[in-house]
Amino acid sequence: MWLRDLRAFLVGPDPQVRPRTRLGRALPTIGVIAAIAIGLITLAYLIDNGPKVSTGFLVIDAVLIAAPLGLVATRPLLAWRIAWVVAGFAGSTVPIQQNTPWPWTPTQMLMFPLLLAVVAVRHRRGVLVWTGLSATLLLVMFVNPGNLSGLLLAVAAILIIGDQVRRRREVQAALAEEEERTELAQARRAVAEERNRIAREMHDVVAHHMSLIAVRAETAVYRIDGVPPAVAEELAAIAGTSREALVEMRRLLGVLRSTETALVEPQPVLDDLAGLVRDARAAGVDVTFDPLPGTRVPPAVGLAAFRIVQEALSNARRHAAGAPVRITLSLGPSTLELYVHNTLTADATATTGERHGLLGMRERATAIGGTFTAGPDDTGGYTVHATLPLEVAA
Repeated sequence: MWLRDLRAFLVGPDPQVRPRTRLGRALPTIGVIAAIAIGLITLAYLIDNGPKVSTGFLVIDAVLIAAPLGLVATRPLLAWRIAWVVAGFAGSTVPIQQNTPWPWTPTQMLMFPLLLAVVAVRHRRGVLVWTGLSATLLLVMFVNPGNLSGLLLAVAAILIIGDQVRRRREVQAALAEEEERTELAQARRAVAEERNRIAREMHDVVAHHMSLIAVRAETAVYRIDGVPPAVAEELAAIAGTSREALVEMRRLLGVLRSTETALVEPQPVLDDLAGLVRDARAAGVDVTFDPLPGTRVPPAVGLAAFRIVQEALSNARRHAAGAPVRITLSLGPSTLELYVHNTLTADATATTGERHGLLGMRERATAIGGTFTAGPDDTGGYTVHATLPLEVAA
C-alpha cells in the first residue's frame, strides 16, 4: 500500500477536476497571471538580495520559483514536486544569512502553504502522508532549529485540515449520488404503482365489455328467432371463450391486487368531471369548466380524462394555491383534447422535472395511445394538455 502511495506521490498524475462554477473555470487563468506577477516580484527581489550571479541565472530561478503557482489549479502535485526541487536546490546552494530562518525567498514561503493545502484537498490520504514527509524533510534539512517546531506544526495543521475538507467533499458527493439514485428509484416505483392502478381500473372497464359479449352471445338464440344450429354452436363457443378470458383476467388482477385493496366502487367517467369541479370549488379553488354535455366517449378515455383532471387540480392547489384554474374539453373527429391551465401566484412553488403526479398523468394518456405534455406556457402560467384517442389503441 505504502509503495503504491509513494509511486503516486513521485510520478502519479493529478486527478482531473471539472469545475462547476465560473470562478473554478477561471482559476487556471488566474494562476498563470499570478505566476507571472510573482515571477517579476521574485526577480526584483533576487536582483537586490540574491547571490551575485548572472542575470540569466536569476531569471531562470525566478521562473522556476513562480511556475508552481501557474500549475496549482490544475496539477497541484506536479506543482509541489517542482517547488520542492527548487527549494532543495536553493537550500543546497544559498547559505543562510545571519538572523535568517531559511534560505528561501518570501514568495516561496508564501506559496508552500498554498501548494500543500491544494494537494491535501485533491489527493488521497496515502499521497498526503508522503507529501507531509517530503515537506518535513525539507524543513529539517534547511531551516534553523529555532524555527523548526512552529513550521512543522503549521504543515501538519494544513495537511489535516485539507484532508478533512477532502473527506467532507467526498461524503457530500456520495450523498448527492445516493439522493439521485433514491429519487430515480422513487420515480420508477411511482410509475409502477400508477401502472398497476391503471391496470386495475382498466380491468373493470374491459371486464364489463367482455361480460356483455358473453351475455349477448348466450342469449342470442333466445332473442333471435330461427338461429341455425351452426350459428348457435358458434355463439356458445364465443360465450365460453369470453368466460375463460374473464377468469384469466381475474387471476391476473389478483396478482396486481396482492398488496392493494380491491376497488369496490364504479370507475369515474367523463360526466363525473362536473362533480369533481364542484368539489374543487367547495374547497376554495376558482375553477372555470367548459363541459361537453351529452358527449359519449369510451369508458377508458373517460376514466383517463377524469384522473388527469383530478391530478392537475391537486397539483394546482399544491403548487399555485389561490390561482384560478380553467378546464377545457374539445371533441374532435377521433380525439378528445383536454386542457387544464392555471396562472401562477406570487408564492407559487417551482416544479422542476417530472414528479410522480406528472408521471402518473403521462402514464394515463399513453396507456390508451394518447399524448401528454405539461409545463409553463406563453402566458406565464402552467398548462396540462392531453390528447386522448376515441378509439383506444391496443
